[in-house]
Amino acid sequence: MQLTARTHRPDRFRPDIEGLRAVAVLLVLTYHAGLPLKHGFLGVDVFFVISGFLITGILVRELVRTGTISWSRFVGRRVRRLLPAAVLVLVVTAAVTWFVVPGLRRREIGSDIAGAALYVVNWLFAHRAVDYLASDTSPSPVQHFWSLAVEEQFYVVWPVALIALAFVLRRFGRRPSMRSVGLLLAVIAVPSFAYAVWLNAVDPNRAYFVTTTRAWELGVGAALAVWCAAREAGPHTEPARAAWARHLPAVVGWLGLAAVLGTAVRLPVGASAPGPWTVVPTLGAAAVLWAGWTGASGGPVRVLGTRPMVWIGGLSYSLYLWHWPAVILADWAAQGLTGTQKVLVVLASVVPAWLTHRYLEQPVHHSTALAARTGRVLVLGAALSAAGALAALPLAHAPSPFRTTPVSGAIPALGELGAAALSTPPGTDPATYAVDDWEWLTPDPQLAGHDRPAADVDRCQVDRLASAPVPCEFGVRAGTTAVALVGDSKAMQWLPALERLAPGRGWRIVTYGKSACAFAAGHAQQAGQPYPSCDAWNRHVMEALRANPPDLVLTSGYAATAWDGRAATRDALVAGLGERWQEVRALGSRLAVLGDSPLSPDDLDVCTARHPRELTRCAFDREPAVAGSGLPVQRLAAQASGTALIDLTPYICPVAQCPVAIGHVSIHRAGDHLTATYVRSLAAQLGAALDGLPGSGDPSTVGH
Repeated sequence: MQLTARTHRPDRFRPDIEGLRAVAVLLVLTYHAGLPLKHGFLGVDVFFVISGFLITGILVRELVRTGTISWSRFVGRRVRRLLPAAVLVLVVTAAVTWFVVPGLRRREIGSDIAGAALYVVNWLFAHRAVDYLASDTSPSPVQHFWSLAVEEQFYVVWPVALIALAFVLRRFGRRPSMRSVGLLLAVIAVPSFAYAVWLNAVDPNRAYFVTTTRAWELGVGAALAVWCAAREAGPHTEPARAAWARHLPAVVGWLGLAAVLGTAVRLPVGASAPGPWTVVPTLGAAAVLWAGWTGASGGPVRVLGTRPMVWIGGLSYSLYLWHWPAVILADWAAQGLTGTQKVLVVLASVVPAWLTHRYLEQPVHHSTALAARTGRVLVLGAALSAAGALAALPLAHAPSPFRTTPVSGAIPALGELGAAALSTPPGTDPATYAVDDWEWLTPDPQLAGHDRPAADVDRCQVDRLASAPVPCEFGVRAGTTAVALVGDSKAMQWLPALERLAPGRGWRIVTYGKSACAFAAGHAQQAGQPYPSCDAWNRHVMEALRANPPDLVLTSGYAATAWDGRAATRDALVAGLGERWQEVRALGSRLAVLGDSPLSPDDLDVCTARHPRELTRCAFDREPAVAGSGLPVQRLAAQASGTALIDLTPYICPVAQCPVAIGHVSIHRAGDHLTATYVRSLAAQLGAALDGLPGSGDPSTVGH
């Protein structure tokens, strides 16, 4: 069937859509207010369906009338609808961030604001979500812009695809049909759904943000729009239907609304978006839209079409924009909101949302003067996006309160800094470490996250998805003693000390690193689920070690549990570590197990930024820091397997309150790791501990 210009109710006001928007935004607001609605984030998925339905309906009807789509007019409509309010929120967020967010956390927020202004911020968040060493990152005040970025990226591809379809068919003397549009949509949506299911299973954090896992949700709404447009293009008369059939749309609509609300309240354990269960709320939203399209009088419109719901739905875009920055920035300003305060902040965000909707969003969106000047609107859109990005510049250049070099001259030699300044054994007088103002620190506590070992910087440490190890060589390339450093990032953090020891010992160091993966036999776990890529990586590493056994194997890690076939347990990891260590010794290699370092607070950089001259306020308790690390499990495994364990905790946290710096060196960096500089200063202590291990007197194995 060819598209014709006949339509059926395409432009009438749909109170049910406004009400469904209200449901979506209320789910999101309730979730972000911290109220007990575990899956309220699914409101975003409802927004995707609504957007796909409305925008595709506009595009298809234009295709009906003209045989193509005006890209400039389409983009102009999107600019008028979205950009003014969005850029206002970004500019205000940037200004408030400067005053309430301390230190260099402002730089990251600045990059987020720039990404949001350019509608690519979801990819920034996806990258950060898979950065194993960015675990201390706080929620961004513009994190909610990820969904707007997904929509706009979809609406770059989808209209262009329709224009290309019309162009190709026109070359063959044909006009686009509903079938051809539907097939084109399937080419986009079906692979997107398949990819979403796969990626959600292996990397749910990344899957949540990327456009390629979300396109199918917009496609659900788009498919409904295409179907409705096909029916509208057909005869206006409808055959008589049985009574039950006349009531069917209303029943389907109510079931759809129940599906949306039900999944927001409860999903099966382990279900996450945008996985298979996301089909339920998306199809539920589509069912509500279909019921409203049919004009069913007894459907959800009876609730969704009420005046309060329509009012909230009309305000939904501005509400969505304002509520999240309000929560995050208020949390920064108050240094922590209570549950009640968070709810009050969300409620208060209605005020700027209404003002923005009434005096900016609506006037610009419905301006006939702007609608008639597409070229000027496109220029305005580019200017607004640039303004949003430029608002982030001051944040991107926020200064640090710390010096990294002495006022009097150059940095002293490493042999005088960090752990090298400690006695052996280190002193235990708390006053020795209670330094409030170091005058200078290296690395800058605000930038300590960048002070990483070469094995991480060079990407030798593979990510969670990879199963093939990437060996990297360090130390003395022609060294006479082969040393293997194996484990997760907490093992790789020891590389700087090994590199410092290597020249004097003739060490050729090979690293095998994988994020969040213990070097252990058995089965690994991640987030309480099996971690098969870690198991495969372990097998491949052991194959490499068997093929060319090193003289010395050093290993460490953060893991506290492993998969026992039914659950994640400590006993499974203890057994797996012991078995793996015995396998290494069976190769004829010496084994050194390095105890995991204490866990540092995620917001240590925030504390130091707030108290740069009172650093003792940022010290943290040693006992829970050690208990939360991988060290307790390593101790159990070492005892059970008869393996010697090197514990350098006394040189990292010598007293009950772990200091943030020793000997002018910042100790900790992001993700509960040690800075490369401090580890480098631990070389002498690590070397002495290695020399004290059983069998260390054999020159052929130790490397003396």
